[in-house]
Amino acid sequence: MKTIKINFVDFWPNFIKIDNYFYNLLATQYNVVIDENNPDVLFFSVDYNNARERDKFKNCLRIFFTGENVAPNWDECDIAFTFRHSTDEREYRLPLWALHLNWFHRPYNEDRDHANLVDVETFMNKPKTLEKSKFCGFVASQPKGKRVTFVPTLARLYKTPDCAGRLYNNVGNQLLDSNGNQSRGDQKYKIIWGSQFKFNIAMENCASPGYCTEKIIHAMFSNSIPIYWGSDTVEQDFNPDSFINCHKYASDEEVVEVIKELDNDNKKLADMLLRQPWFKENKIPDAVQPENVLQFLNKWVN
Repeated sequence: MKTIKINFVDFWPNFIKIDNYFYNLLATQYNVVIDENNPDVLFFSVDYNNARERDKFKNCLRIFFTGENVAPNWDECDIAFTFRHSTDEREYRLPLWALHLNWFHRPYNEDRDHANLVDVETFMNKPKTLEKSKFCGFVASQPKGKRVTFVPTLARLYKTPDCAGRLYNNVGNQLLDSNGNQSRGDQKYKIIWGSQFKFNIAMENCASPGYCTEKIIHAMFSNSIPIYWGSDTVEQDFNPDSFINCHKYASDEEVVEVIKELDNDNKKLADMLLRQPWFKENKIPDAVQPENVLQFLNKWVN
């Protein structure tokens, strides 16, 4: 196998350089070595720590990745992985939700970010029975986007969701990791907690075409119906009959009516939760399949 030297800088806290999507992807074809001084390829993100380590590296292929609603700066990078529906040959759409699947059969490690939560094969095979004891779950910390108004509207017009994040918290510290500490929003404890609910409020911090993060797929991992808002092109990623897309309705009140109808009709609820695949024709979109992402990378790496 050909050896390739890579490095990662300006990523989120808890990022592990030898266990992340891009490292594991390249390792399927290359002997990957982390070189923090003279890499062939540099991956960098949105500078979460305000350190701008990217500025230290000039003589290498520089690749920008964003899971945030941030566009690439082409003065800083050669190619980019983003959420955008771009026609630029340097930019590849790899939405953040795709990185939360365990494509490479790595063991779960609660210390890492973007944990290997669910194997692809497990995710694609929905449960055969409906076992849900509670109405709706919601986990968020930031008072941003439609969630700010929707959660109170749902509570006022129908039922109050269980809120386990800092925003509208009404259940206390229920999301605890194996050490009894409050878990992060990307960990399996969120998925386990969410699995008791029929619905999950999965709303982004902001609305932008293509901006589809882990929120919708975490609800799906819990086999709860996502109540989604964020990207108005989300139905290009997922089967529109498997979730509630707020962008299709004129108001929050209309969305609540849809939720009420499903909540009170077990047949319709079971059809959505058990029989509708998460993806159209139960096939993950070609663009996020690892072999196609690697093909794009190889064009530039080589």
